Amino acid sequence: MANIARWDPFEDSLLNVFPALLSRPGYTSEANSVPRMDLAETDENYRIAIDMPGIPKEAIQVSIDRNNVTISAERREEKAVDDKAEWLLRERGYGRVSRSLTLPLAVDESSAEAHYVNGVLYLTLPKISTMKRLAVH
Repeated sequence: MANIARWDPFEDSLLNVFPALLSRPGYTSEANSVPRMDLAETDENYRIAIDMPGIPKEAIQVSIDRNNVTISAERREEKAVDDKAEWLLRERGYGRVSRSLTLPLAVDESSAEAHYVNGVLYLTLPKISTMKRLAVH
């Protein structure tokens, strides 16, 4: 038996129905505002690699609050090559991008490390051990 789903016009936007609208010059789609990332876990830490192409490292902010991590940045719109040039095609997005996630365990933000290489931000976020959190003084 086939699965039947109800169509909800308020859930599906015109941009999903008509993908050609995404090719408008200067348009930034939802897919461009959420950077892609990889997340790995070891016994000691979490490791994140997040794509931030075309964004200078000075424009990237990382905030950590216990087990909540937010990475955000802004890619500025580029002007045409010179005053006489006119864009014929613009597919690259610009504007603010952000990604937040909640990790299973709290992170030691004072020992967190970040490296930015070739448009990829690498984060190493050490876990706060269960023994430290449960220590009685």
